[in-house]
Amino acid sequence: MKDVTWHKVPFTGNRAETGPATWGQRQVWRDLRQMPDGTPYNVACPLTVAEGIGLDDVLELTAELVGRHESLRTVFTDEGGLTQRVLASGEILVGVLDERGTGQDEVDALAERLREEDFDHAADAPFRAAVAARDGVPYAVVVCATHMATDLQSIRLLAAELERMLGSRAEGGPLPEPVPAAQPLDVAAAEQSASGRRMESAALANVRSTLSAFPRANFSRPAGPAQTPRYRQAGLSSYVAAAALDTLAARHRVGSSTVALAAAAAMLGTVTGRDEVGLLLVAGNRIPAELRHAVGTLTQDVPALLKVAGPAFSDVLRATWKSSIRAYRHGRFDPDKAWDIIAELGEERGGHPELRSFFNDYRTPSAPVIRPGAPAASELGWADSTDEDGITVFVQVGDMPGHPGAVLLSLCADTTYMPPDAIERYLWGVERLLVDQLSHDVQVARLGEYA
Repeated sequence: MKDVTWHKVPFTGNRAETGPATWGQRQVWRDLRQMPDGTPYNVACPLTVAEGIGLDDVLELTAELVGRHESLRTVFTDEGGLTQRVLASGEILVGVLDERGTGQDEVDALAERLREEDFDHAADAPFRAAVAARDGVPYAVVVCATHMATDLQSIRLLAAELERMLGSRAEGGPLPEPVPAAQPLDVAAAEQSASGRRMESAALANVRSTLSAFPRANFSRPAGPAQTPRYRQAGLSSYVAAAALDTLAARHRVGSSTVALAAAAAMLGTVTGRDEVGLLLVAGNRIPAELRHAVGTLTQDVPALLKVAGPAFSDVLRATWKSSIRAYRHGRFDPDKAWDIIAELGEERGGHPELRSFFNDYRTPSAPVIRPGAPAASELGWADSTDEDGITVFVQVGDMPGHPGAVLLSLCADTTYMPPDAIERYLWGVERLLVDQLSHDVQVARLGEYA
């Protein structure tokens, strides 16, 4: 890939103000402090540029995007408490790569390059972008931000908004207005209000009661010595699992994410031999209308104790719905206060509860896509490397860009507990469970055949 040409693009916003950080920002700040200094913790998303748009249009509208969203022009200080400061003006970096190629390869390379560049959270606007062009004509843009500024849903919202803006400019019409949503300073003010404190109190009570019942560890003992590398991640791309998730969700009148969580937990219970498994769910926290389209970092980890004894998978599904709904309703709280509770529980119980097993469904909600003809065969692949460290298992359910109607089931695991062959069997087992459940109510006692 040729070198990228970088442009300093000025931006302006409506207000400059300083205030306390949000709970979501505090969560990310805490995560960053666990990483080596200079570790990038970014999220990126590509978008298509409409025909008739030039580079100047892209630069202008990218600056307009930053001006609209305060999270993209916020810096942070941690002196006497984490503080966010919104900048009224400044500059962002926008790179341009102009070379002939396959298109998608250049876009993927740009996204990876942007993700790998760290931000100075005390000085830099936490957003950058890059343009892929041929002979000076842009055909794609990648937007990127630190997790201090956006979560995955937010960066997808930004990409969609910029794509609409570019499309309107190409058609000669007015720019679409931003969807009304709370800015991070507004979110922090609501969290510090009387109603916010009541919400937090209930959430922390749920954290305490749930973690009090958590196992000390989902895996009672290691499976063997750690392999090199210690953490391995595999992903199973599957059209049949995606269709099964939608069908089972409609049949049982729950969300497809609940079905995915139930299947993931049931298979984990089979692997560990436990009737209950403890997972930290990645909560998107976008239930209130003012947060549905908010650009910021709202996700937090919330514990859920999931009963997986059955006897049938439909029983696991009902129990999962109850536990997950309770967890997601209590997903917003000061993470430092939650860790105070964890420390207290650790002293009472002689050790921390299970805090190294995670589940995340990061799919974008959309209508099911029906593929004509026979679906493509499922395919399992291995990641060359993983950013995860210090986890036991991390199960994720995601979309597959360019493959509508497919789902990506992935598992990153500590090979001390799940060596690569166990990771593969787990993923294939989740898919088989979902597909078999379409024709009959799978008995949990039979899941050992799947793993």
